[in-house]
Amino acid sequence: MIYLKKRVAPQAVLVLFDQAIYSGTNFFLTFFLAQQLEIKSFGLFSTILLITYLIMSIVNALLIQPFQVSISKNSKKREYYLFIFLGLVALLFFFMFVVKLLSFFLPAENIFNGNSNPIICFITGYIFQDFFRKLFLSIANIGSVLIIDLLFLTIILLGFHFYTIQVNLNLALWIIGLANFVSAIPGLLFIINNYEKPLSWKIFLKDHFSQGKWLLSVAVLQWSSSNFFVLVSGIYLGIEALGALRLVQSLFGIINIILQSVENFFLPKVAALYHENASKAKSYLLEISLYGALLFSVILSVLFFFSTEIIILTGGEKYQTYGYVVKIIAVLYFFIFLSYPIRIAIRIMVLNKVFFFGYLFSFLFSVLTFHFLLKYAGLYGAVSGLICNQIIMMLYWQTQLKKNHFYLWK
Repeated sequence: MIYLKKRVAPQAVLVLFDQAIYSGTNFFLTFFLAQQLEIKSFGLFSTILLITYLIMSIVNALLIQPFQVSISKNSKKREYYLFIFLGLVALLFFFMFVVKLLSFFLPAENIFNGNSNPIICFITGYIFQDFFRKLFLSIANIGSVLIIDLLFLTIILLGFHFYTIQVNLNLALWIIGLANFVSAIPGLLFIINNYEKPLSWKIFLKDHFSQGKWLLSVAVLQWSSSNFFVLVSGIYLGIEALGALRLVQSLFGIINIILQSVENFFLPKVAALYHENASKAKSYLLEISLYGALLFSVILSVLFFFSTEIIILTGGEKYQTYGYVVKIIAVLYFFIFLSYPIRIAIRIMVLNKVFFFGYLFSFLFSVLTFHFLLKYAGLYGAVSGLICNQIIMMLYWQTQLKKNHFYLWK
């Protein structure tokens, strides 16, 4: 036990340090691009990034998440490493083919016109690097993850240092895509050094299919529920509106990191208390929620009342008219915060089916109402839809908690 603590403690510090580098790099890269690119170009970049997130969710569901569960009990690890790497290559080739196909069949003025190669470089590079980061995290090789993120940061700084005067969308996609590929070299070296022909590929494939078919539906549904209103806002309101909305969402990304860190830190504690005494778990969950409410009320109040100044600081004067978006997103995050105690309660009770249906109902609401909300209320409608999604999930999850005799607010 003492040996385990000595080993885990330094790794935990490394994980936190790496997370700070990874999140900080992406955080400031987003604001740099928002300032350097025109609003329309940044909106196009945001669209490509949303599509990349969808593809990343698919890769995670089919490869990474089953790998995370199965690697510890797998006796043929080297074969398994090569199997999932070949799976990644196959999926990336498929996505590259789809992008090329779209560039031929869509109208000439579409987003892919003249951009298919940099888009392919960006998407495949992003997925490639993310794959190796998560692979190394799964096998507790934190040092390699840190090397990948430091390499990416260095290449990004050097790349944009030489092109700050003439940054455009295509150049940004090339630089970020190539930076991701180069920073993933430690992952390629790992595969080469651990090469072993996957003779047991049928067993691996059966396991991944068994897990992945359920995980894939959940991943796509979560992405759709979170991003549907954002994506269609670009179609209904123009690509500039989508860019502004994504910029503000990136600004609130630091709050997402705090919420995820809090969930990851407190979830095991609440779960341990729940197995010991359900009443203690509820009291502890409510206590940390109240402390969190004080912190978030201060953060959200600052963002709400200084919205115009904040969006100009992050995106430049061209975003001045979008200060109101910061205000309405601050209201959205108030509801997101309210949902977290319920999310934690659902997770400690392992109500995964309930979790899935919560996202399903919110997505169905999005599909049924997006036309009305975006046509008559613009970005106010888009964010109102996201707020309603949170309320629908909270009400459904809370109802299911009561059915399972977990009265959170009682």
